[in-house]
Amino acid sequence: MKRERRLLVASLAIAASGCGGDGTFEMLGPSTPPAPRFREIQAAILSPRCALAGCHAAPAPAQGMDLSPGVSHASIVSVPSTELAAFDRVRPFDPAGSYLLLKLEGDAVIVGERMPFGGPYLSDAEIATVRAWILAGAPND
Repeated sequence: MKRERRLLVASLAIAASGCGGDGTFEMLGPSTPPAPRFREIQAAILSPRCALAGCHAAPAPAQGMDLSPGVSHASIVSVPSTELAAFDRVRPFDPAGSYLLLKLEGDAVIVGERMPFGGPYLSDAEIATVRAWILAGAPND
């Protein structure tokens, strides 16, 4: 009987370790970090690295792609690329179909130069941030 009781106590302790405190149970283990927010990408990457005079900013943004705050999302998400029509600039949930990402990576399929033009190029971590945002559906948040 003592052995059964110890097993019961041990089982309850294990179960309680996954309890969220409100009577619900949580899965233990590694969690997926939240997808980056577009406003973070705008502030950290697009505004300082792309939306520059003579590049992707008004009055005459290169390729008609204005990456300035407030207009960039509408300028890139689900908008066909002007260089390769088979791609969208950003295709939600599809990094491989997102020409902007291919330009940032310097993929062999791109037309013209890797972006940002002339470098310095985005770090692997910055590119991974853009990729994660696209994989999350490229929300405007």
